[in-house]
Amino acid sequence: MTLDEGQVLFYEGDLGQNLYVVRNGELQGTNTRNGEVNTYGPGALLGELSLIKNEPSPETVTATEECELLEITPEVFNKTLEKEPVWFKSIIQFLTGRLSIAQVNKHKSDKIKALPSLLYILDTCSSRPKGDLGVEISLTDIVDCVHNLFNSAGYDIEELLHILEELDILNVQGATVLIKNANVIHLLYESIRYRAQFKKTPPQILSMTEQMVLNAVIKAVQQSNAPLKNGTFTIETAFLLNISKRAMFGATLTTRTLLPLLEHKLLSTPIPLNKGDALPEIEAIPSFSGDFDTILDLMELNRIYPLLDKKLV
Repeated sequence: MTLDEGQVLFYEGDLGQNLYVVRNGELQGTNTRNGEVNTYGPGALLGELSLIKNEPSPETVTATEECELLEITPEVFNKTLEKEPVWFKSIIQFLTGRLSIAQVNKHKSDKIKALPSLLYILDTCSSRPKGDLGVEISLTDIVDCVHNLFNSAGYDIEELLHILEELDILNVQGATVLIKNANVIHLLYESIRYRAQFKKTPPQILSMTEQMVLNAVIKAVQQSNAPLKNGTFTIETAFLLNISKRAMFGATLTTRTLLPLLEHKLLSTPIPLNKGDALPEIEAIPSFSGDFDTILDLMELNRIYPLLDKKLV
């Protein structure tokens, strides 16, 4: 069979039955879901997924010049297989299955690569003074920005937005996206950027001990009568120790267990703790202070981080 320039062989989603071999000319396949473009010249096979696995075509294939194709119907294909060894069809099905798996893996890879770009755009667009929640952004603007700047497909971007929605980070509301907490978006972007830069892939942001300590701090702040001052809390050590007995599931709160949080400036003390000095007993420290919203956001990020990895793969 022959095709003129611009003539479509089959469309994306078509459930064809024939296999085509390109004899002369060139065709181009385009996938609207991931934006991928493939070129097929002499010797290339087209329609193998539809013929062998009865799957719809993953792309629209159009002749970019006059083409000559060999068209193989299912009847001809099966008669040819009958003349070959029994294992020949199994090999063809195996190779076709590998191709299908490769396409699925490529889609996952494209989606993972698009995530930092999307988070960067969300972080930039929702950049507001701390504590300003409920930022609305146009869905079209998000898709266009990520696509234009980083060449990510619209399908991948919308799929990622729905994953973030499932994690309760944002809401997709028709033509707009509502950012629930811009601080968490920023922290997630920075953590993924750090992960890419230093090739570290921790399953969680915080260690189990850090999670227990911060959980005790949160409970102490919530149960304390002392008001927050510009979002900053101060809790007495004796009160924190009392809360930690129930909140840390039997673990003991000490200066050493608090040290990583002090080093990262999530908590501070009224007395200096210098490197190299012997650590004082926790009872010798009168109180601990910190930014309550920052700690809440970090705990939320710690919840999201491992779940996001699972949803991406």
